[in-house]
Amino acid sequence: MRPSPEVNELILGVLGRAQAKYSIELYAFVFLSNHFHILMRADSPHQMARFIGFLKANIAKELGRLHGWREKFWGRRYHSASLADSESTQIARFRYLLANGCKEGLVDSPLSWPGVSSAPSLYSGRETLRGVWFDRTAEHRSRPSSAGKRFPCDETVRLTPLPFLADRRLDERRAFVVDAIRQIEGETRARHRRECTKPRGARFVTKRAPHSQPSAFHPSSAPLFHAKTRRELRQMRFARALKVALYRDAAIRLRGGARGVQFPEGCFPPPGPFVVSRGPP
Repeated sequence: MRPSPEVNELILGVLGRAQAKYSIELYAFVFLSNHFHILMRADSPHQMARFIGFLKANIAKELGRLHGWREKFWGRRYHSASLADSESTQIARFRYLLANGCKEGLVDSPLSWPGVSSAPSLYSGRETLRGVWFDRTAEHRSRPSSAGKRFPCDETVRLTPLPFLADRRLDERRAFVVDAIRQIEGETRARHRRECTKPRGARFVTKRAPHSQPSAFHPSSAPLFHAKTRRELRQMRFARALKVALYRDAAIRLRGGARGVQFPEGCFPPPGPFVVSRGPP
């Protein structure tokens, strides 16, 4: 997903179509060269899974077509982490998302990232971004009479204020974003002074080959959820432990042959017990 005008337009088009299709609230997002972060709200785990599945599948198809990439596009399935409802947790995750690109030493400001990011729109007070979606179904149906004809259509990505900012005026929401970005810029400058380094720059990012791989990669385990206080953390851990216990109990009863077993909401039940063939009667 190396940033370029064409790549950015395609990603925003897919994101806009996915949002319209599944009615997801998007608070913030950033697409790096090899992964992305989205701060969002879905009505159910099923809705979120459908949204992310559509998003990742169509980004893989469009960018694979663009770069001639026919192998596996994503390294692993997506990971979602629940957020506590507190204002401090929302602010912390929002700032973490904005800091991508800066914390890796690539750019000096969230506004300097050359790829798809909600930061410039939020900074300027705009809550919409535009991309292009290509109707591949119409393209296929037009063949062979119109071979090579493309069917683009504009898509709009709509941003929703963070829950704790929902009742604030637009200028207050913008002031919050400006302050968050200024803090990140200050922390980035201080870190580079301390380490005697400087950002690689947007040009370095855009000149990388789309198929290049990092010389060293050190993945870390992603947290199951985010919280700012011990109380929130204990509550979320307890809720997850209870859900796991209910799931395991239901799975044992299902495998034992029970019918009509109820699983916790948002779960994928395991396959049923294997039925041995008894041969012809």
